Amino acid sequence: MRTRILCGIGLAALCAATQAQLSVGSVPETFGAQRPDGYQAGVPKPDLCDQIAPFVPAFRYELEETVKPAKWNGAVASEEGNLSLDIGYLREAQAGILEMAPWIELPNDKGWVKRVELSSKNATGLRVVMTSPDHAQLRVYDPASGVAWGPYANRPVDDDGKWWSTVIFGDTIGLEFWVPADMPPQMIRDLRITDVFYCYYPFSHLVEDHADTQGACHLDLMCFATRRDTIEARSIAVLFNTTGCTGAMLNRTGSDFAPILMTARHCINTQANANGIAVVFFWQATSCNGANPNFNTLPRNDGSLLLKTDLSSEWTLLGLYDPAGTNSYAGWTSGTVSNGTAVWGVSHPGLEAKRYHDGSKVGNSSCLGGSSHYFSWATGRIDPGSSGSPIFRNDNGQVVGTASCASDTNGDGTAGPCAPDGWYGRLDVAFAEIQYYIFNMANPTYVNRAVAGDAGNDGSSERGTNANPFNTVREGYYCVPAGGTVNIQVGNYNERFTLWRPMTLRNVGGVVRIGTP
Repeated sequence: MRTRILCGIGLAALCAATQAQLSVGSVPETFGAQRPDGYQAGVPKPDLCDQIAPFVPAFRYELEETVKPAKWNGAVASEEGNLSLDIGYLREAQAGILEMAPWIELPNDKGWVKRVELSSKNATGLRVVMTSPDHAQLRVYDPASGVAWGPYANRPVDDDGKWWSTVIFGDTIGLEFWVPADMPPQMIRDLRITDVFYCYYPFSHLVEDHADTQGACHLDLMCFATRRDTIEARSIAVLFNTTGCTGAMLNRTGSDFAPILMTARHCINTQANANGIAVVFFWQATSCNGANPNFNTLPRNDGSLLLKTDLSSEWTLLGLYDPAGTNSYAGWTSGTVSNGTAVWGVSHPGLEAKRYHDGSKVGNSSCLGGSSHYFSWATGRIDPGSSGSPIFRNDNGQVVGTASCASDTNGDGTAGPCAPDGWYGRLDVAFAEIQYYIFNMANPTYVNRAVAGDAGNDGSSERGTNANPFNTVREGYYCVPAGGTVNIQVGNYNERFTLWRPMTLRNVGGVVRIGTP
């Protein structure tokens, strides 16, 4: 039986003194699925923006042609027999692209604008990696439809001072920079594009080695009336960086909607990868086997903080930099899953619009070094691109695992049209590490830059407590319950983030400086 990684695109003191620390085998904790008050059926309007000056001529620059690898057939097997799905590649940008484009002064002291459109023949999508817009506002737009995202300014950057733009699907990406009239453009000297991501993956297609099974195996979620508009299905997103996977928003209380996203460890396991993630919600047909929406108009999030990644269970938790593009958060349980338990799931196999599958647990196994549930499908299947998607129990709709691997054969070793086996990293194992963001959230949450913390954020020595603090303010920001307090030990914290959840930041022991090395 050949196992495949389902990597799509390539992506304490407790809250209350009376609580007892949980461990695997203890009484399980659970949270149900939730959406904030005011929910209305249907896809929410994305947070789109208008360009400042669409009438200003854009400086057009032709990038190198996007080239699909000669041996690419939609799926590339690793030496270990695992399978990953490549969608594109990163290339260093020619120096001085932005400098070639002129700043145009707008009438009536409306400021200055620079518009640039970058094109690549045969590209199915483009992103740019650049220095943070900082003093300039940036809007990223689709020249074909006029859809624009932003404005972006003072965005979190990686250790190299770089920031990933959102992705525009098509062969051209537009960038519109604006500065106010009282800021001469000559002051904007450090703005530059460092790299370009060229996407060649044919979106809306299955991976080619399974194309003949589309009707039988990849089933449109919208054809399942009891599942298609559930909170669980609406929590699902397709994830893009240099690879592609699936993820889902996780709930932690009925009213504290922190922007916490689950996925698989092999999808995202470093902060560099987390910085470059684009999270797109509601990639689903408008009706059963109906048309798909314009991808460039769908609600999305760009960039995230790596909160926890657990090798023992193949889990990763991310904190989105901005409010989530969905209003639905999946419930979960840290309890064990018995053999025979009925389950269902939603994912993006082959980066298709949402697909549905269901089945039952067969046993426990392992995948990519992590403890896994092993499921057999009665309906549908998972494929590269499904990695990181949640699996829900039928009886309560709660997440118990995250998709990691799949099989090319049936359990008896014979090939079938819908290979029914799948490995999901176990939440009951991951819970020992990730609980401090979704259940045992410390309040107050403590931060001390002097502590070593968990190497690669894989571990449980950072819990947000006085005895086990986080070593960055950003981690404390995602841990603390809404309205709570983050106690920050004296020192300089070289971090950049936007506060939009209600909380109090309090210095402890002296002066705290945030945003300085």
